Amino acid sequence: MPIDWKKIANDAGEATDEHFKNQISSLTSLNDNEIENLITETGISKKDLASVLMEVEDATKSNEEKAVAISNINKGVSLLVGIAKKFI
Repeated sequence: MPIDWKKIANDAGEATDEHFKNQISSLTSLNDNEIENLITETGISKKDLASVLMEVEDATKSNEEKAVAISNINKGVSLLVGIAKKFI
């Protein structure tokens, strides 16, 4: 069953921090602490974090379209830089 990123993004504001971290960590290779650190370091909201992940996952868009969409999400690029730092 595909991940319903729109529902996750819409529910993010109402989810407790712990529930949200558990939900995102179960869908990504990031653990709860890494998610918490990314939110803290970048200042991204839970809803915007879910929106960035939704854009990254969208198979119908080109990388260029994804980049434009993510650049329009508040702190979206900062989140991606934070994730990239984990690999470097």
